[in-house]
Amino acid sequence: MTKFTAFVLIVALRIFYQPSNAQPAIVPFAGPAPVPVPALYLPPAKLISFNASVSNNRIFLQWQVGDNETADQFEIEKSTDGKNFVMTALVFGTDKPETGNYWFYEKANTKKFYYRIKMITKSRKAEYSTVVEVNPAAANA
Repeated sequence: MTKFTAFVLIVALRIFYQPSNAQPAIVPFAGPAPVPVPALYLPPAKLISFNASVSNNRIFLQWQVGDNETADQFEIEKSTDGKNFVMTALVFGTDKPETGNYWFYEKANTKKFYYRIKMITKSRKAEYSTVVEVNPAAANA
């Protein structure tokens, strides 16, 4: 028997011969899919104050939140009728603990607008602020 034939015979026996008391081979990366870890519940940031003002032909929105470290982002929503809101800006939260102060401004015109803030936590829970009305025409009069 040649060395090559003996080699082939040994390889074939190793592949096909399984003793009855042998344990099955462990295949790396085989097995059930990992179980997803549920997202941690983080309480939503607590809105402490939300104010709007008009100055130098600009509308300023200022808000303060408690539990700031749980806030992920703030969507500024705007409406002309106080009922149908559209996102007009996005402000990202900071990881600063305790209290956080935020602001947003845009150019004012003579129309009256309504604003609210959609506060989104890192666990993707959302809450809305109260609605504030801004009337630049009345503020400049």
